[in-house]
This record gives sequence, C-alpha cells and structure tokens, in this order.
Amino acid sequence: MNLTLKKECREKLRKPIGKLIKKELLRELKNKEIITVGDKTTQTILGLGLKPKLAIVDYRIERKNIEFNYRNFSKKLKAKNKPGQISIESVEKIKESKKYKNCLLEIDGEEDLLVLPSVLELEKGIVCYGQPNEGIVVIKINNKSKEKVKNLFKECFQV
Repeated sequence: MNLTLKKECREKLRKPIGKLIKKELLRELKNKEIITVGDKTTQTILGLGLKPKLAIVDYRIERKNIEFNYRNFSKKLKAKNKPGQISIESVEKIKESKKYKNCLLEIDGEEDLLVLPSVLELEKGIVCYGQPNEGIVVIKINNKSKEKVKNLFKECFQV
C-alpha cells in the first residue's frame, strides 16, 4: 500500500519543513549523524568530507539524469518509488538502513518525498535535502519534527 501525495498539497511541500541553511554552515554537521535525500545534497555533503549514515539518491538533479559514482558506502540498497508517492518498499529500506554504518539507498523513480519517512523512521540525526536555488534544508530528528511530519502525512497523503 503506497501513499500518494494529494495534488492540493504539492505547493505546501515545496516550502522547507526544516531550517534552510547555506552550504558554508554545513561544516557544523561534522559530528552529527547525517541523512541526505537527493543527489545534489548528497554530493555537497560528500564534497565537504562528511559521510552520511544514509544517502537516498535517484541519479537525477533538477529532473535531469546524472552519472555519479557514489563510492565508499558500506552497504547499497535499492527500492522503487514512483513520483508523488511514498512506497512501502522505500520505507522498509529506510528502516533496514539503521543496521549499517553508512548506506546508499538507490531509488528507481523519485526520492523527493522520502525526507518524510526518514524523519519518522530514524531515531536520531539530521535529515538534509535541497531547496532548489536556495540552499539545503536541515531537519533535526526529534519529537517536534516527527509530530510535524505526522501532521503532513494526515493532511497531504492518501492511501
């Protein structure tokens, strides 16, 4: 059973649900458990010498296919996730990633909405995702962010 984003919520989810920061401030995440969603965000974090615990990518940046060798991940997982949806398979892989030190989750489809189950399913850390032409949004995983995401699920998704 996949969750599908309601059309009326698309604009709502284009707004950051965390704190928007500039690339220079990302170095402050050095000793944090980092989860990245999106190729550009993942490449930015890797370029700063930081290693995500979980990186979720679909080999696309701004709807264009890219080629990038994500190396030095101890585990690679794969899942299908259609645009505008959150698949059960992708949520299960996010849960499975908790077992690994650093994991790459390759998505066949689109990874954008996987920010939400990452906040819900992981116990700690910082979820980072890109806000096009503005910077990177950082969400600290805590009770407050989990509650915010739960409310978004109730309001914006249908089974």
